[in-house]
Amino acid sequence: MSIRDVFVAYLNSPFAESLAKDFEGAKAALPSGGAAAASLQEALLAVAAEGDHPAFARKCGLFLSAVFQTLASDQTLDLSPLGGARLVGLGTGLRRFDLTVKGDLGDYAGAYMESGTLTVEGDVADYAGMGMRGGDLVIKGLAENHLGHSMIGGRILVERNAHDFAGNRMVGGLIVIRGNAGYSTGYRMSGGTIEVRDLTWDQAGEEMVGGRVQIGGHIGRELGLSMAGGEIALSESHKDTPRTKAQGGRLSIIAKGKKG
Repeated sequence: MSIRDVFVAYLNSPFAESLAKDFEGAKAALPSGGAAAASLQEALLAVAAEGDHPAFARKCGLFLSAVFQTLASDQTLDLSPLGGARLVGLGTGLRRFDLTVKGDLGDYAGAYMESGTLTVEGDVADYAGMGMRGGDLVIKGLAENHLGHSMIGGRILVERNAHDFAGNRMVGGLIVIRGNAGYSTGYRMSGGTIEVRDLTWDQAGEEMVGGRVQIGGHIGRELGLSMAGGEIALSESHKDTPRTKAQGGRLSIIAKGKKG
């Protein structure tokens, strides 16, 4: 079977109950032994004609992630043949090698990464880096909601801004946001570190129980709302900002000269 025929069979199979199981289905669909294609770009070009299928964005993103694991080499993927369509779940389970993506991605970019580097030369939608265990996710544009949701390890770097709930339920690892962060940064996080170089909107550190949120600029309302543990580090100019209904944890001041 050609790689397109393999993809069409996977594309028309029912969705599994989770992203992780859909990814396992994509890996199972590929022929065993050896690389599934000469390159990831070749695989994309082979399946792009199916782009009108309602399941294409998710199934293609996961299928290409599975193909990537068979290639055993660094790859660059240009998404321009898709005409602006955003793939879902691209980079899922990434390990060992590096993937550079030219274009914007949909939800779940780099989910469950283990090692290697995923570089996105554009924006990402919700849940980028969800469940990451290791590796580096570099986002050259902006990240939408729930960045690093439930991540365990690894590093995420966002060159621009991140929207709401960055680090939601984060357990470990590092998130660096070089611009601004939206509402509820560090919501219910229990470990790891989030560094916001500029401002955060309201409720930063909401209900956090551990870990560290470092904010380099202006802070919105209700800082540390109902936080039970962990640390929020502020710049000297905002050191007197009060927390709201905090039950535990602490505030600290970013050391002078340290980037935040």
